[in-house]
Amino acid sequence: MRGSAGVAPVLGWRPKERLKGLVARLLRPAVEPHARASRERAEAVERRLARVEEVLERRLARAEELLELVAGTTVDRDKHREELAFWRWLIRTEAGRASLHAPFEEAFGGWQRERLVELGAALGLGGAGDAALDAWCAERSVVEIGAGPYPAVAAAPRWKRAVAVDPIARAYVEEGLVPAAAGHVTYIESPGERVPLPAGFADLVIIENALDHVSDPGAVLAEIRRLLGAGGLLWLLVDLSNYSDHMHPHPFNEERVRGLLAAAGFEAVSERVSDHKSHPKAYGEYRGLLRRVEGRAPGVPERVASPEEVKR
Repeated sequence: MRGSAGVAPVLGWRPKERLKGLVARLLRPAVEPHARASRERAEAVERRLARVEEVLERRLARAEELLELVAGTTVDRDKHREELAFWRWLIRTEAGRASLHAPFEEAFGGWQRERLVELGAALGLGGAGDAALDAWCAERSVVEIGAGPYPAVAAAPRWKRAVAVDPIARAYVEEGLVPAAAGHVTYIESPGERVPLPAGFADLVIIENALDHVSDPGAVLAEIRRLLGAGGLLWLLVDLSNYSDHMHPHPFNEERVRGLLAAAGFEAVSERVSDHKSHPKAYGEYRGLLRRVEGRAPGVPERVASPEEVKR
């Protein structure tokens, strides 16, 4: 026995290892399917987890969008409430009427007619008098965005079609704040970023002191371009300022307003910059008659400059 024990290692005979190898070979056909099935189950679980993760990411992104929308809606609602309160004060209270130094319809009627006469001059109609301006208007379809209760389009006695767009248009009409002079104007309650009118509806779009109030100036300009037909015109007035607040979230300087207009697909027919202003913290105003550039519009910048960047 002692001799056998000494010979086995020399001859390579290792009973335990041989036995393990034999058992492994016998069990392999049964073990391998189980191992393969386990791998497949693990891979299936990983695929399901990946799909769940993808769904969760999409839902999280949508939830973030909805939260931003709710926040924006809340801000807009507060802005609209404050805007309506101002017009009620101006039109209905003794102090508001006194600030105009004339009856509301007379004061605003005069201002809006002056702005329309300036449009006539920019069109080359200035020397022909009011009759030529009114005849020009009578042959055009016009949309005014951010019109307020006394829109500029009310200063012409007749248009081919006249539409005033404002987020609180219904309140203006229902509360009787719209003057008789605007009786030929159709009011639509809508933000300027999404106007429920067909493409090419307008020959002229007017936006007076409203572009710095809207949520997305680039989107408003893109919508204006959509509304205009070939050769359509934009009549724009906006304060120039380094100041911003919840009512004026997008201040403009000359460079920025011109850059945004060019990016949206507009070229200047005539323009001016003056030290006149509507807001006490503005330093001037930009007035421009712009033409819709034909062909594909350049991309409108998605990002809006901050007030700090405007100051620089």
